[in-house]
Amino acid sequence: MKKNFDYAALIGENNPLLRYPQLLDAAIDEFSAKRYDDASLNEILKKAGMSKGSLYYHFGDKFGLYVAMMDIIVQKKLSYFYPLVSENLDTGDFFATLKQVMKATLDFMLADERMHHLSVRVMEESVGFRNQVFGFFVHDYFQTFTGYIRQAMESGQIDTRYPPELVAQFIEVVMANLDKLVTSGDPEKRLETANQVLDIIQHGISGK
Repeated sequence: MKKNFDYAALIGENNPLLRYPQLLDAAIDEFSAKRYDDASLNEILKKAGMSKGSLYYHFGDKFGLYVAMMDIIVQKKLSYFYPLVSENLDTGDFFATLKQVMKATLDFMLADERMHHLSVRVMEESVGFRNQVFGFFVHDYFQTFTGYIRQAMESGQIDTRYPPELVAQFIEVVMANLDKLVTSGDPEKRLETANQVLDIIQHGISGK
């Protein structure tokens, strides 16, 4: 991280990546294919046609570029999930809402599979790195989702034997790897398999 550079200024409507679509595209290509330490800044700049001097001026360094890129990815992902979660929060049916979240996950995957791969890739980074990156974002999706799970436990929809954080992590891991479970290219088949995954989450695999 570059000393005295204001990485927080990269977040939101003033994100400089919004003015450099070629750089954004090149960054998504590289960071979705490789972990942060293995990703080549030179390769990104070459594809984007940008100089290092310009990159350092606008983003500080490679880390700043990554933060700016993740800001756009996070907002894109939230545009799929947050409205429907908010709309369904008052229905009291956690699993009906989760079914729609699962469909939104598929829609997000199909919209740009690189973004989905990137959201999975970031989970492979160290906890310290993830905390550094997501520390810049006000909206904590995981904590919000954990709150919904606590409400579902209070209403008797989820077994209280399990810690809500563990349940949230389990569901997050399943949805992050949905592309490994849903192999068919047919959208209807993908949704059918996704709903079967949700049935397993809700009812388990025990025959009793």
